[in-house]
Amino acid sequence: MMRDTLSRREDRALLKALRELARTRFPNPDRKNCPGTSVLHAIATKRISMVDPAHEHVARCSPCFRELMDMRRTLQRRRMFFWAMGTTATATVLFGIWLTYFGSRGPDGTVRPPVARSESPSESSRAVQPGNAAQTPAPTPPPQPNEALLDLRNASVSRSVGSLESNSNMPPIEIHRGLLALTVQLPTGSDVGLYEVEIRDSNQQPIRAARGRAEFQNGITKLLLNVDLQSVRPGEYEFRWRPADLSWRSHQILVR
Repeated sequence: MMRDTLSRREDRALLKALRELARTRFPNPDRKNCPGTSVLHAIATKRISMVDPAHEHVARCSPCFRELMDMRRTLQRRRMFFWAMGTTATATVLFGIWLTYFGSRGPDGTVRPPVARSESPSESSRAVQPGNAAQTPAPTPPPQPNEALLDLRNASVSRSVGSLESNSNMPPIEIHRGLLALTVQLPTGSDVGLYEVEIRDSNQQPIRAARGRAEFQNGITKLLLNVDLQSVRPGEYEFRWRPADLSWRSHQILVR
């Protein structure tokens, strides 16, 4: 008798086969009519409507489909990393509570008397409110970073060791304040490897600095960084980057 539904294992196998088909079935070497990395990033972070025509294009363009899958894997790894950080913090707090409870008891289970200590004037003057017993604060989960994209692919590239090269003739790129998981798409032709990054104010003073390793994905050199811009004032800044032993390059950014 024929079945009307697939088993869970068969369903996963079919989905895997469809993904592999989409990866290779629709080559588009010239990336004709591709919506761009920013739109693919919006799809990966679910910030674009399902009825948007970009979804249909991705399903019929193997390069866009592969780039979208890479973005989703990167986002999943970051979520797992920050989830593990939160779990570790919770375990540390619970272990401290356990030590406090059992450390106050003797080997026979009796509670040890508290050690006498002298109170400071500020402590002795503090009134004790009835029914207001000390409570262990709940662990505060670590803040989750916001995904952000800085597309520098059209900026100029140089191999010299000379002075700073600027792309001042190009408009600034907007970035919103916050704790950012920043993906920097380096200029076309950039090498992979370790990079230094600085953000400078109008007085050429660095207000943020970071290092990261750039990787080559789907024809784009990408640099992943964690940058804290929560306390940075809105305004225009200079974003500088360079690989080891080469000159700085820069582009204006607008922090909102």
